Amino acid sequence: MEVILREDFLPLGYVGDTVKVKRGYARNFLIPRGVAIESSAQNDRALKHKLGAIVAKRIKKKAEAEQFGNILQQIIVEFTIKVGASGKSFGAITAKDIESTLKTLGYSVDRRQIRLIDAIKSVGMHKAEVKLHSEVTVPVQIKVLAAPQAAPVEGAAKGKGKRGAKKKDSEEGAEEGSEETSASESTESEASE
Repeated sequence: MEVILREDFLPLGYVGDTVKVKRGYARNFLIPRGVAIESSAQNDRALKHKLGAIVAKRIKKKAEAEQFGNILQQIIVEFTIKVGASGKSFGAITAKDIESTLKTLGYSVDRRQIRLIDAIKSVGMHKAEVKLHSEVTVPVQIKVLAAPQAAPVEGAAKGKGKRGAKKKDSEEGAEEGSEETSASESTESEASE
């Protein structure tokens, strides 16, 4: 079924675009919400009447997208991931991660606009594409760094855990305590004589 978009809808297109969608999607979602109207001769004539304003709006949107794209091309988005001794990463960087990082940097991009071939799981430089407009797609550089690894604890390396150390300390403290009590008892018995 063909519909004409009445407003910008990122997954399909922009105002004035005629797109093919499944009948149920159009009837149950797009048309009731006012996002699109059914493509017909009458609706086409009404669209042609409004086409001048729509074309001007599309040109403006494209220019804004190109300007924003020039800014996005210049930044490098950095991530840090944990990497094991064998070089295997723990976790991955997805479009959702890129979206949240761009938002913290002050750039508003929806994760559905970000295209990754696969989730990023290795250290180094990577690229993702951001679709800002139906005619404007820009690459974004992603730099992935390895998180510093923590040094192993000496006691754990020798096989002695904290429990063994506590038990040993408590045993030594008990022996010292018993020696002190026997010494004080002998002093008391000498004083009484």
